[in-house]
Amino acid sequence: MHEIERPTYIKDAPPRVFDTHVHYPWRERGSTLPIYTADSMLDMLAYNCQRLNIFRVCLLGRPGEGNDLVEKGHKRYPNLVVPFAMIDVDQTEPAQITELADRGFRGLKIINPRRNYDNTGYFPLYAEAEKRGMVILFHTGIVGGMIDYLQFPPASFEQAAELSRDMESGRRYPPESEADSWYGAARMQPIYLDGISVAFPELKIIGAHLGYGLYDSAAAVARWRRNVYFDISGGTVVRRHLLERRMLRSEVSTRKLVWGSDCDMAHMSRELTTWMQAFDELGLSSEEQDQIFWGTAAHIFGIED
Repeated sequence: MHEIERPTYIKDAPPRVFDTHVHYPWRERGSTLPIYTADSMLDMLAYNCQRLNIFRVCLLGRPGEGNDLVEKGHKRYPNLVVPFAMIDVDQTEPAQITELADRGFRGLKIINPRRNYDNTGYFPLYAEAEKRGMVILFHTGIVGGMIDYLQFPPASFEQAAELSRDMESGRRYPPESEADSWYGAARMQPIYLDGISVAFPELKIIGAHLGYGLYDSAAAVARWRRNVYFDISGGTVVRRHLLERRMLRSEVSTRKLVWGSDCDMAHMSRELTTWMQAFDELGLSSEEQDQIFWGTAAHIFGIED
């Protein structure tokens, strides 16, 4: 068990930050550096949080070993890590949600369902999460891929195919499948969170990326459903969309937004300071900024100041 000794003064960071979207462990992406062990990554994350006034981090695992590592990470930094288990919603039974809650997980991360999020076949899982006071973080909107054709296009179409095939093979439709629906962003529209919120009014729901590409639906749900919130992670693209459309305040209340980095540690500082600058340019008060960086997430997880 480790505690983080906080500096008495930090410039270029908000007074307090709750990062609601951190994946763990990070993929090595070809690196051979010895730091790419789970423990080393966690200690580097703790150092980053120390330097950036990040007091809480929702650490998102992966089914199986990844969730086990998040559980260990929480034991190592119990006052920093808020443990989230990622589940395959099409392969999970309610008893497994019970087990995860008993192990101390505070929330679930759900992405890439084969059916729409509000399909009643998933309701027993949501009911158990509501019963156990767990938060569910749903990916909403388009899922990023290996290649960004807008900002970082590949050198050739052949290179694009080579880089993409591994990821594509994991969700390729097999001819022998009898599934009546398949993967895709159409299954993860933010409007589906509305139906879930009505069916389970005590279930706290966070939609990731404010519905990336489907912002109007996300903002409408956030406006009228007390138990639905959205994070504003998604990097430069999501930030540009929200700023150019000036959606904060006009379309979605700052009280319904939380901050998430959703990036590797090399870019966490950039994400934080760029959002600080954006909030200043929008004229958000210090109270409104604190609401996004800390207050709403603290409310969701029942953390006192």
